[in-house]
Amino acid sequence: MRMKWTVTWTAKGRRLGLSLLLALLTSGAAGQPMPMTMTVGCVESDGRGGFAVTRATTPEPFTDRFPEQPPAEAPLGTMTFKMVGTLEEFGVAEHDGHKVWAKGLLNPGEPDDLLNLTSITHLSPSCE
Repeated sequence: MRMKWTVTWTAKGRRLGLSLLLALLTSGAAGQPMPMTMTVGCVESDGRGGFAVTRATTPEPFTDRFPEQPPAEAPLGTMTFKMVGTLEEFGVAEHDGHKVWAKGLLNPGEPDDLLNLTSITHLSPSCE
């Protein structure tokens, strides 16, 4: 008996695939892996459907599968990272104006560094 396999791509699957492809393509010219990083900052809408983590701390690489979550009173920083990836699936819009703990693959760039988001955790409803 012969089986026929078909693949159906959903919109979410395409976005996830494109995010993963972007991460692979931007992982460095020498094939260096991009480290997973985490930062604390404020979610801010750009008014066009995009979001950034502003007032963000210096990104810290991590290797633990479950790094310790920072407290709600964790200090903020001065950096900004444009978030890319499957933002809708993470509900990023619901965090607009909130302090969050964001994790992802950091891709340095100009004019903004990109954070390919892999996780977002609400820390505080206000960004102070």
